[in-house]
Formats: sequence, C-alpha cells, structure tokens
Amino acid sequence: PYAPSITPFAVKLETYLRMTKVPFMNEHDSLTNRSSKGKLTWIEYNGQEIADSEFCIKFINKTFNIDLDKNFSDEEIGAGRAIQRMVDEHLYWQGIDVGKQLGFSSWFMSLGVFFAKKQSYAQGVGRHTEEEVLQVMDEDLQALSKFLGKKKFMLGEEASQTDCAVFGILSQIHWHGCGGASEKFYKKYPNLSAYCERMKAEFWPDWDDCITHGGTRKAPK
Repeated sequence: PYAPSITPFAVKLETYLRMTKVPFMNEHDSLTNRSSKGKLTWIEYNGQEIADSEFCIKFINKTFNIDLDKNFSDEEIGAGRAIQRMVDEHLYWQGIDVGKQLGFSSWFMSLGVFFAKKQSYAQGVGRHTEEEVLQVMDEDLQALSKFLGKKKFMLGEEASQTDCAVFGILSQIHWHGCGGASEKFYKKYPNLSAYCERMKAEFWPDWDDCITHGGTRKAPK
C-alpha cells in the first residue's frame, strides 16, 4: 500500500539508478535536508551537488556514458520525451491541485499544503476550477493509457528513460491514491495498473524492504 517515497521524482531517480545499475546510497532525511536550490530530489557526487531529478539523470548519463534510449528510433525517443514532459510538468501539477481543492490526502499533501498551493497557483493549474482540473487529469491518464496500449513498457518491450518519469508519477497514484479522485480515474485504465506492477517487479524486487509502511518504521534501504 506504500511507495518508497512520497515524492514521485525520488522514485523516478531511483528507478533510473536501478535501471542503469549505477551504485548509490540513499539518505532518508531529504524532507529536512534539501539541496541548495530547495529541491527534495538531489544527488551528491564526489562533493558536487546536482539538484532536480532531470538534471541528476543528465549528469549521470554524461558522467558514466549511459544511454537508456540507444535502442530506440528518433521517433520513439521524441514521443517518449513528450510523454515525460506531460507527466513531469502537467500531470504532476494536476495531482497537487486535486489535493488542494478536494481536501483529501493526496500524495503531495505531506510535502506541505502551503508550498503546494503556492507552487500550483504560480504554475497555472491552481487557477482552474475543480471540474477543469479533474477533467484534465483524466485526459492525461487516458493519453498515457492509449500510448502504452499493450506494450510492456512505454516505448516497447524494453524499458527506457521515459519509464522512470512515468513510473514515478503513477507510483504515487497506484500506491498513495487514498481513494481520492486521482485513484478513481486511474482505475478506469487497468493497463496502467498492470504497468506499475511490472515496473515494480522488474526494477524493485526489494520494494517491501524500501518502504516505511506509512511512516511506522524507517526504510532499511
């Protein structure tokens, strides 16, 4: 019933590290120990701080000469990039605003209600009505479902960098939906649920060792 982190971008980054098999060590105090840019998701490599999951991934790709998308066509990579932007910069904010407007325990509320409200309003989503936000969220989930279709992963039978971002966002709805509007819409698209379970089985075989069971204990990994 829980994901390893309450922020989708931490799940995104760790999924990427697991895919690439780059050695890493987690620090579990990120809610109080943010980066110099105020980001919850960041890394330190040889004393150098890199903040934001996307910049972290770019840095690791360059440093270790990694390319998860090397076996895909330019067209597939382009489509994957568009999907990633949709989930990172659109569906994410729908989730923040749904929690803000409806008052249920969304996956973002633990990050700070005031912070979420302020950021979603500045981003633009927070200016929409409840009905508009819910409609757009459903449309985003429907688009993801149609794009995935019957494929194993977002771009095909092999996982790509796009899957890190998609799984990061969907993991919060799949395991932290709390019976809210996002979970209601999500259940309309069973292929997304099956996708989350595949990603978990493929890249997180130690999932149960990485979760805190609702904060009742510290994750050992």
